[in-house]
Amino acid sequence: MTDPSAPFVPPPVPPGPPKGIWNRLKAHILHPELSPEQLAWSFCLGFSVAWNPLLGLHTGMVFFFCLIFRRLHRPLMIMAMLINNPWTMVPIATASVWVGRVVRGTTHNQHLADVQWHEIGWRSFLTWDGFEAMTTMLRPVLKSYLIGGTLCALLALPIGYFFMLWLAKRLRRIHWPHLPHLHPTKTTPHDIPPGG
Repeated sequence: MTDPSAPFVPPPVPPGPPKGIWNRLKAHILHPELSPEQLAWSFCLGFSVAWNPLLGLHTGMVFFFCLIFRRLHRPLMIMAMLINNPWTMVPIATASVWVGRVVRGTTHNQHLADVQWHEIGWRSFLTWDGFEAMTTMLRPVLKSYLIGGTLCALLALPIGYFFMLWLAKRLRRIHWPHLPHLHPTKTTPHDIPPGG
């Protein structure tokens, strides 16, 4: 029985969701049910999709991976894919064209900045004349872009994997001792009651 004269101590309140982008990302990386290897595979697949040259298919590719690989961290895969966004699309495409030009050994100085982007609109995709004009305008950089983007997507797999594996292990080594609720308690043989 409890003493009625004892002061009331409220039960501890579980911590709420972390605040800030870095703290939320850290919470995803410190996911207690997944191993660092599963987190690394989740990140590297999304990171590779971000470099894929087939624009417009990124979200579908990540959802396809989410259906196939059930034991991966889906939010982390989607966050990695979102590295390619409207603010980073041009630098990623420029790097892809540059890698493609280096691999192909081309010497002409055709850059993405030379493409008249304002001329590409909805007619470029809905009419045959518009599609032909867009293809003609993009032809000098298209082959380099596709080759370079494919190579960058393949390189993103090992780079993303080993980076996230290192980061997940480092964060767990730093933060897990201070957050006992993250890792499940392990029963040692001397903790098992007799007859159990």
